[in-house]
Amino acid sequence: MERKSTYSKFIQFVNTYSIWVALGSFSTYLFFSKIYKANPNYLIALGLALGVWFIYTLDHLLDGVTLKERAVSIRHKEHFDNKKALKTLLVLVAFVLLTIAFLIPQEYYRFIGVLVLLTGLHFAMNYLVSESVKRRIFLKEVFIAFVVTLGFAYTPFLELEDKYTFGLIGNYLVFIFFINLANLILFSLFDKDADKLSSTLSIARFYSNRTLQFFIALSLLISLGYALVLYLGCSCISTVAFTVILCMQLTLFVISQFPAYFRINDRFRFYGDLIYLYPLFALPFL
Repeated sequence: MERKSTYSKFIQFVNTYSIWVALGSFSTYLFFSKIYKANPNYLIALGLALGVWFIYTLDHLLDGVTLKERAVSIRHKEHFDNKKALKTLLVLVAFVLLTIAFLIPQEYYRFIGVLVLLTGLHFAMNYLVSESVKRRIFLKEVFIAFVVTLGFAYTPFLELEDKYTFGLIGNYLVFIFFINLANLILFSLFDKDADKLSSTLSIARFYSNRTLQFFIALSLLISLGYALVLYLGCSCISTVAFTVILCMQLTLFVISQFPAYFRINDRFRFYGDLIYLYPLFALPFL
């Protein structure tokens, strides 16, 4: 049996336990804080990172426990095999999140409540509603992209003292929403066969690979259009910020165009989630 390289083991570990997702949440929050010229609340950033990791881990754990021997993906198998340790870790993270909740300003409570409600709705739809109903009313990728956008891009907006003179927040939300959507559709494209074997519903179950690639390209073009409006149209973002956004978009496009390479060892997930760490390297220049 061929032994896995250290590189492959690292990719598998990062992908399985949502490491880039957590770090990327922290990084992207700080990125938007810089764009908005808001003072970042590092306690909020930590809570966001832990909260996103908690949701992803709980989702994978529930999938693993539900699928059991039908689990196809490595992350579902690993979560099922390590369910006792992960349950303990989830309880500890939940305790930390509750502690953070007592330390943050009360103005965040309503917004956090909305995020918790939307997340609960996602879990209810995903695990309690029949597939026939989900096919008619629930498009997972769009819903998750929307919730993630609120977490990444609207949370730092709450730190602004004068929100009314800032202008429209919508353009900022739209460009990151379509990056998130392209990312999620990309993952569904690569997970298409695995989702089919495990009876997991995703957008890939409805469309051909070529159509999914079109959706990814279209989402990235829309995202690019809104970013250009912010950069050239109103000079709302700097050249450095625009370069980071462009690199995120180009990375997803390249992954979608070279499936044979990025399918190996789930490289698509590793590099697809890595885009949310790009802002970290640009923060000193913003």
